[in-house]
Amino acid sequence: MKLVIEVKRRRMSVTQGEADVYVNGQKVITFGDKIEMIKEGERCYGENIGGWGSKKPDSAFIAGYLWHPHDELYSYREKLERILTDGEELEALGADNEKEAR
Repeated sequence: MKLVIEVKRRRMSVTQGEADVYVNGQKVITFGDKIEMIKEGERCYGENIGGWGSKKPDSAFIAGYLWHPHDELYSYREKLERILTDGEELEALGADNEKEAR
């Protein structure tokens, strides 16, 4: 099984942004992305528009999803479990099909 977690950033304006977290191509959560003035020598993640960008790396959003402090209320992990289970079921079907083909 392959697990791919990625972050796609969106900018609504120079100073407003969001970061969507996807697991195996399925969007699981959206976070606000704080857009700040980037000073010389500071690292910028995502797009830098007119000296404004995010100082938060993708890993922070991924960790925020995996270890969300309010998971007991929002059940974000359940979405991950469903994605993983669907993948296992698909793998099992593929393995059965390979056996039948032999």
